[in-house]
Amino acid sequence: MKIGVVGTFIRDRILPWQGQETRSIGGIFFTVSYLANLLDEAAEIYPVCFVGEDFYDEVTGKLADYKNVAFDGIVKLPRDNTQVRLTYTRPQERDEVTTDPMPPLGSQHLDVLQDADAVIVNLITGQDVSLAGLRRFRQESAALIYLDFHSHALGINSHGKRYYKKPADWQDWVRCVDVLQLNEMEARTLAGCSPQTPAEILVEFGKEVLRLGPSVCHITLAEKGSYLLFGDRENPFVKRLKAVHVDNVLDIIGCGDAFEAAYLVAFLSSGDVLEATRFAHSVAAANCSFVGSSGITSIKEQVG
Repeated sequence: MKIGVVGTFIRDRILPWQGQETRSIGGIFFTVSYLANLLDEAAEIYPVCFVGEDFYDEVTGKLADYKNVAFDGIVKLPRDNTQVRLTYTRPQERDEVTTDPMPPLGSQHLDVLQDADAVIVNLITGQDVSLAGLRRFRQESAALIYLDFHSHALGINSHGKRYYKKPADWQDWVRCVDVLQLNEMEARTLAGCSPQTPAEILVEFGKEVLRLGPSVCHITLAEKGSYLLFGDRENPFVKRLKAVHVDNVLDIIGCGDAFEAAYLVAFLSSGDVLEATRFAHSVAAANCSFVGSSGITSIKEQVG
């Protein structure tokens, strides 16, 4: 099995709601690490990204312990890597300030994934890969494409602060993929509804997503669970799933990455959308029980 992960590794500076400031590798590091630990060593995991020369050795050194991660798609650039400062204003709300994003990958950079079984595209900066490159890959590859829309629903002001912004081309991105993942605010932004609008309205937006081409749409709602839509595009199956309870939430960073990696691993094994989503919830919940990436290496034991 070969799985690609397209996105960006980030230098994260985290100022938590409680506790000490920490610095870590963020971005697609969580997705790659979860895949590496949930899959066996016979699997091939290919991160495809640009990495700044100041960060390359740290990233590859951190991943070197994983025998199932290949470095062929990691391209070192002669510039500093993107850095993000995350300041939590509430336990699950944060301000995000970023330095200049890495340039977008082109179609030629995705060629290493032509024979992949599945590819997760995680738009960490929102500019990680060009739309033209993704379109060409969609046309030329039979891989299942899973898109985490993430920061493409965010703008950047002159001070580097991120804010929610509906991109004009969102439908074009959605048409390229098989599975779409959005968190609640991303879905509200694309749907054009306010935070005060009842969450049930997001079901209608999810149906619109399926009519654009994806066969599965996940709208994650943090501690409130998620909406899952899949199947017939005109009359899809709709399921509201409850979140797995966590007694002591220590850190929510990486929950979306845990969710997508776990879903993909379970779905590729079973072909069962609903059971794969339930497994994704269990892994995302486990992610809340440890700080940063410290518990990922024991994730199989944690979720049974």
